[in-house]
Amino acid sequence: MAHSATNKTGIPGVLTSQNVRVRRNLRDLSFLYSTVLAALIFISVLFLYIWCRLAVVNTGYEISSANLDRDAFIEQNKRLKFEFMELKSPERIEGIASGELGLVHPTGEQIVRVR
Repeated sequence: MAHSATNKTGIPGVLTSQNVRVRRNLRDLSFLYSTVLAALIFISVLFLYIWCRLAVVNTGYEISSANLDRDAFIEQNKRLKFEFMELKSPERIEGIASGELGLVHPTGEQIVRVR
């Protein structure tokens, strides 16, 4: 008994389980539009990623620069504190008062007590 495969239309010789590819219409541009859209989305994501990486790198440089400035200010603050301590030392003030200004310690008669 010979079996003949038929499709839904009843035409013998056509197998129903075959996958038949239909040729794409060349005038149909939906494939082109979807491809261009996918490419634009990919490029946009790529530019966004690059922009984020550049922002991170620039922020790193700004932090590094701020740390260098902070270290310089801390060093300057130490020098100024040391200079301030030297300027307010009693020995220095007494030397300026006696040497440059000609001041002397008062004698007993020059001291007036106020009650």
